[in-house]
Amino acid sequence: MRLLKHRHYERRGGSALSGRGLLALVAGLAIITGGVLSYMGVHNSPAARIARLTRQDHKRALHLANHTTPATAATTTHATWRPTLPNEVATISIPALGVSAVILAEWPANGALTIPPDVHNVGWDSQTPTPGLPGVTLLAGHVNWVGQGEGALGAIGQLVPGDRVNLDWKGKITSWQISTKPVLSPNTEVHTSLFSNQGPPRLALVTCGGPFKEIPGVGGSYADNVIVEAVPVGV
Repeated sequence: MRLLKHRHYERRGGSALSGRGLLALVAGLAIITGGVLSYMGVHNSPAARIARLTRQDHKRALHLANHTTPATAATTTHATWRPTLPNEVATISIPALGVSAVILAEWPANGALTIPPDVHNVGWDSQTPTPGLPGVTLLAGHVNWVGQGEGALGAIGQLVPGDRVNLDWKGKITSWQISTKPVLSPNTEVHTSLFSNQGPPRLALVTCGGPFKEIPGVGGSYADNVIVEAVPVGV
């Protein structure tokens, strides 16, 4: 069962491939069901290793994403909430990366969580807790995509412990601090730690990474997931 599988697809026949329109092309998160899952640290996995995207892999992937026909398409405070998209639930900012993005609620179907097709948006697994509740709030996004360039979470492998992540969740603003070094883990491995609704509040950011294999006429695929964890500031 795959945690997150990211692929790039070239535009054909004059119409952009939609991540939602073609289920076979959707990158997904495997959803674990059937009871409460205990927390097991991702870093305890024997297959996990510190995330190190090689320059060659990253440059090849971004070249593919940028040079194709563009596709269409904690301390808590409160603020006025003004969503801009129908399923928008929050916004995320990562100052160290200069990132600010919309978070969209995504509902798993057939064991997979659809990632927002616009790489500049981030998906929240709506079966995981909202920020501040016990367990892990899971946010995922594409590292990059054909015609769109780098995704909002594309550079999370560069984060270091102590970096901040800020969430505005329907007007409830919380601040989080990266607590682990980014981990690169095979996308064939499922981490139950990312689907826990027990223990202290945690935040998990997930995207794709690792070796990038080009597939002529199709695009390419990453072999791994980049996983970064954070904890609330001041809790």
